[in-house]
Amino acid sequence: MKHTIYGISLAVITMLVVAVVMGLSGRNVRRNEMETALNAAAEQSLEQLKMKKGYKIETYQELIADFNQSLFLQMESDSDIRVEVLAADIEKGLLDVRITEDYYNILGKKEQAICRKSVILEEYTEKRPYHKVTFLVDGEVYDQYTICEGETCVQPQNPKKENKTFCYWKKPGEDQECKLEQCVCTDDLVLEAVFS
Repeated sequence: MKHTIYGISLAVITMLVVAVVMGLSGRNVRRNEMETALNAAAEQSLEQLKMKKGYKIETYQELIADFNQSLFLQMESDSDIRVEVLAADIEKGLLDVRITEDYYNILGKKEQAICRKSVILEEYTEKRPYHKVTFLVDGEVYDQYTICEGETCVQPQNPKKENKTFCYWKKPGEDQECKLEQCVCTDDLVLEAVFS
């Protein structure tokens, strides 16, 4: 009888260990797939732009359509994928994209993986300088991206903090809100989150 209980306990522990290992492995496999697909799709889209020397329609929409097509051809997982194009500029050869993948792990729990990629074609980099925009929450980097000089800043998703409500972004040492839709980038910029 002891051996039976011991055997059943050992089998249950083994199954739990296998489930945990498979869950962690599945997460890593999905993130690797996302990064590989995102890198390849962004670079392929900008290479297409370089080869075609622009698009017939003078907007960024064809660049985004090329990117989406390349990305979804490379993704093979059974998950929901949300694509956020943070910046797309065919004149400057710039593409900044974040993808979010929602999936269920081996235990049936819903999980999320996020990957971001910024690509700038080398032939365009000499035209105008780029500046880094950094968003801080409690002194730690919440989000960060690079934009071309003279462009307006892009609002990241509002940060969340327990028992606090996000109000706005401000420059260090200032007490007033920095309106991002009116903030033209002329140098590296650091913004801090204000909560109430």
